[in-house]
Amino acid sequence: MQILKSKEGYQARFSPKELSVLLAYRFFNKLLSTKHLKNEEYNSPAVSKHIGKLSKESVDSKEYEYYTAILDLYRMFSKDCTFSFKLNTSFNPTKDNIKNLDDLDSFKDDPPDVIVNYKENDYEFELKRYRGKMTFEALYEFVNRKIILHYSGKLNFLIILQPNVDRSLSLDLFKDLHDNLIKEKNQPGYIGFSFNHENKEIITIRVLPKLEMDKRLYIHENDNFIDLFSND
Repeated sequence: MQILKSKEGYQARFSPKELSVLLAYRFFNKLLSTKHLKNEEYNSPAVSKHIGKLSKESVDSKEYEYYTAILDLYRMFSKDCTFSFKLNTSFNPTKDNIKNLDDLDSFKDDPPDVIVNYKENDYEFELKRYRGKMTFEALYEFVNRKIILHYSGKLNFLIILQPNVDRSLSLDLFKDLHDNLIKEKNQPGYIGFSFNHENKEIITIRVLPKLEMDKRLYIHENDNFIDLFSND
């Protein structure tokens, strides 16, 4: 990890591997501190059930930003990036340390949720989750309420679609979003949607500034972490 000085203050910068280690440490610390599991074998049904519970809680917590960074943005940027987090004004580099996610959480400031450092450029991202209806009206209302009415400029947005996405999801839906959003006066730098299609592929569709779609092979979260930990 590096502490860097920027125009707006300090930032903490992590390699994908460093951020993954911090996430794994917190995850297993929670697991090992659970009293009723202390005498259980690591592969017991009780441990498996508790790991599933912790995983679900992680997706629904603030940690989701970290998981999205290393499991989604990491691959969107061809695994050739680092992640930075803006630190608030209370951070003093001469006396404060960031050794774990609790430390980072206590000093982290936003927006943005995460800054992707890629090829000497910084891409500021706000990460959103959407679990509503997959209709134009519902998605447009969500984007307008959460983004258009509040943000503009260089900030980028990645919206993770988390309902059960139908295999027949029409791309016309996103074309309609693009056609309407480009008419808005208040526009951020980038708006994209990403979703897991039947555990076969991850589809990312950008609706601003251009209408574009990328697909990549779905890789199980466990395999993603193995890849991250083995990446020097």
